[in-house]
Amino acid sequence: MNMMAIYELPFRQAFLIFIMFSVVGWISEVLYVGIFHEHKFVNRGFLHGPLCPVYGFGGVVILLLPSSLYTTWIPLFFSSMIMCTVVEYFVSWIMEKMFHARWWDYSHYKFNIKGRVCLLNSVLFGFMGLGVIHFVYPQMLRFLDWLGDFVIMVSSDMIGVALAVDMVATIRKLVDFSATMEKLKTFGESLRDHYGNETWFRSENFEAMLASVKEHAAEGKDFVSQNLLEKIEKLQTARNKAAESFMAHFPTMKSIQYKDELEHLKSKVKARVKAKFTK
Repeated sequence: MNMMAIYELPFRQAFLIFIMFSVVGWISEVLYVGIFHEHKFVNRGFLHGPLCPVYGFGGVVILLLPSSLYTTWIPLFFSSMIMCTVVEYFVSWIMEKMFHARWWDYSHYKFNIKGRVCLLNSVLFGFMGLGVIHFVYPQMLRFLDWLGDFVIMVSSDMIGVALAVDMVATIRKLVDFSATMEKLKTFGESLRDHYGNETWFRSENFEAMLASVKEHAAEGKDFVSQNLLEKIEKLQTARNKAAESFMAHFPTMKSIQYKDELEHLKSKVKARVKAKFTK
């Protein structure tokens, strides 16, 4: 079969190839992180469905390389390595700018760039490029040819609608997550403003602030509003499903703007999981 470049394909076929790469990426993440590291199933996708779009974009980027590279090995390896690394860095950067959180962090790996990308992943991207061009993409084209135009049209339209709905729901969760972080940050700042000069007040992090206010109130050394205590109790016991979901999917998530607040939520999730397994 003559291997057509992806930009030469009809839109629906190119879209299904993007989806297939996203599904393969999701399966790889679940197997590598969810089973080998967490020893349980963890939906590692950013969306609700079994998709990792960053792998879809990475696969498409590889297929956008000049067709003259398709028959090579070493040039294709380094081209894929560079292009996919750029995509991963850009996705990490833009998501951090939009939602004030870094969804993955490679700072603990050697030869990383700001924790967004690392040499190990880049090398894997290079091998992925070889696999995509020489083995995977030809089979994808054969599979699409086998499906036929009608099935491609129906399936791509249905998947497109499902993906749009999933993206809207995910964006709503992201907005809720960001709003939660902002509320916690605002509350922490109000505690610092009100009790910052008190010797008993511990302001090193969000957890310490909440604990010191509750301890001081319990000792009866000063008047603390019942409304404030109820708010602190609510913060410590309330569940935020959006935040818990994102932290389960991205355990290395970090935030510069909401560092203390994110650590507070992580500690709540860990405590809840620990309590669940000790019952």
